[in-house]
Amino acid sequence: MSPTDSGKDTGEHFSRLRHYFARSERNYELMLGGAKHFGYHPDGRKVSERVAQDLLHDLVAERLGLTAQDHVLDAGCGQGVVASYLARKTGCTVDGITVLDFEVPKAQARAKAAGVEGRTCFQLMDYSATSFTDATFDAVYTTETLSHSPDIRQTLRELHRVLKPGGRVAFFEYSIAETKAFTPREWALYERVARGSAMVGLKEFRNDRFHLVMEEAGFQGVKTEDITANMMPSLARLQRFALLPYYLATWPFGRQEQNPNRSAAVVYHALVRKGLVRYNIFTAQK
Repeated sequence: MSPTDSGKDTGEHFSRLRHYFARSERNYELMLGGAKHFGYHPDGRKVSERVAQDLLHDLVAERLGLTAQDHVLDAGCGQGVVASYLARKTGCTVDGITVLDFEVPKAQARAKAAGVEGRTCFQLMDYSATSFTDATFDAVYTTETLSHSPDIRQTLRELHRVLKPGGRVAFFEYSIAETKAFTPREWALYERVARGSAMVGLKEFRNDRFHLVMEEAGFQGVKTEDITANMMPSLARLQRFALLPYYLATWPFGRQEQNPNRSAAVVYHALVRKGLVRYNIFTAQK
């Protein structure tokens, strides 16, 4: 299914999403080696961003209990950073899907360089309306992609459909506090950044009740693990690099929506420090 098959609103959303990531792709390559997610920094131990990235990938494998026998879906695979790592580390087979056409050849090239092209497949596909048959996968994961869904309930239902009975999911995603916990200025800044980065689904990820949305989609045994403190060094690093460009680009007219990449690093850093944004691992079974 192509992005435009879902109707005008969805088509506009995917156009905004493509515009955001096309503009930001070079930044992700320079800062995160092509990944589009934060790293995991162990308590009381300083590690490089590269090591933190690998530690987060290890957490994906651990929370899913991956083995060489597993067929796994990477829903929103980006440049295939996580998929290639998991295929090489665990021997599993990974299907990666993305709605961004320019990511597919980069993911394929990365898998080939890692020697796992035979255990990976990357396709242009909407994770809310896939072409996979029912009960295809042993496990499904996301790394900061569900916040871009224009209809998170439909997305979760679809991921539940393609998961085998007894299959596992691990969603590495943000969540936010209730709207009333934000000051009007904080909420306005949050909304500008969310619009600019096409993170329209994030409003459904509430700190203390997203598990209810997952249960509504059919998942069982939902658990939430708050790893905000372990993500914070990655965010703080990005915030330091983005701070001056952010103020130069947005002051005095508040152009956060037009500069979402820099703005996200600065605005979300402040919101995380206040406990208004968290970083979580949501796990469950079918």
